[in-house]
Amino acid sequence: MNRLLVISALTAFCVGSAMADITSVASDTWLQIPDKVGRAGMAAVLIPETGGILMTGGANFPNAKPGAKTPAERGAKAFYGDVCFMDLSKGCTTPQAVTIGSLPAPIGYAAYAACGKSMIIAGGCNADGHLATVTCTELKGNEASTSMLPDLPTTIAYPAFAVIGTKLYVMGGQEKADSVTCLSRSFVLDMAAPNKGWQELARMPEARMLAAAGVIDGKIYVTGGCSLHPDAKGAAERTYLHSTLCYEPETDTWSSTAPMPEPLVGAANPLPAVNGKLYVVAGDPGNFYRASLTGNPPAIHPGQNKTVYSFTPATGQWVKEGNNATGVATCPAVQWDDSIYIISGETHPGVRTPLISNIQINN
Repeated sequence: MNRLLVISALTAFCVGSAMADITSVASDTWLQIPDKVGRAGMAAVLIPETGGILMTGGANFPNAKPGAKTPAERGAKAFYGDVCFMDLSKGCTTPQAVTIGSLPAPIGYAAYAACGKSMIIAGGCNADGHLATVTCTELKGNEASTSMLPDLPTTIAYPAFAVIGTKLYVMGGQEKADSVTCLSRSFVLDMAAPNKGWQELARMPEARMLAAAGVIDGKIYVTGGCSLHPDAKGAAERTYLHSTLCYEPETDTWSSTAPMPEPLVGAANPLPAVNGKLYVVAGDPGNFYRASLTGNPPAIHPGQNKTVYSFTPATGQWVKEGNNATGVATCPAVQWDDSIYIISGETHPGVRTPLISNIQINN
């Protein structure tokens, strides 16, 4: 079995260097985003040509009272559009994320993908509602330049998404902020020919939002997330999912495969793939939420998931590989070979972390 080595903080990190044979390391110096509050729902991709991570967007509660538990105590949610770059190519110095530009509008909880030296961002939401806009943010020297691409056919936030070759697949999500059901619709954009627009694909057999997706052998696997249905008062209520779906682009068909060991909403996206395995990191298992529906929530929220699972599609086997040092949800996963960066995210309802954790998978 692979050994999963978790590094949550680094005083000095050298890409490609050997990791110590440990489970986790704590330090006073952390890799982090340039926002001390931290954010959920960011977009982040690796730009291999430059050896760095391009990141943007996300949301937090900058005016929350200490220990805030209610929406009133958290205050208004703020969305962001600053574009940052973290260079990982400069030897063993601690990388710093530097602001290099901004999007046309703030955004969070979108689909995203790397395309050369650019990042494509599709859908998402901000304070004005859910979005259908699609942008292309290109890294030009020390600056970021953004242009517009064809809109999605509908507004979508919290979708699953994956990339095969030059094609960005967007699946499920929530159409509007007050929608009480999830989307089952799926779309694809050829990033090499964006002017052809989005093509609609076969619908998922089970609608969901906040699911995670990854690719093995040309097939897309979508796992976890939640469905929505109206409660007794007509408000949206979640059902947490552990089911896993498989999409085959060649036949435009969906099928079911082995479910996750537990439900997880908002696992790190997209699912990293290493040696025939997909890795599910982070997410909310929903125990606190389900207890709240019955009126019996714990006095203290336990925090988000730390368990790291792997899934091998060839065998249908799920394995608990280890633990991330920080429990987070709704965060990007950026993969560089067998190193996985988990960018910021939500640690508890309404609470973010600015930290960037790193998971090293040794074979």
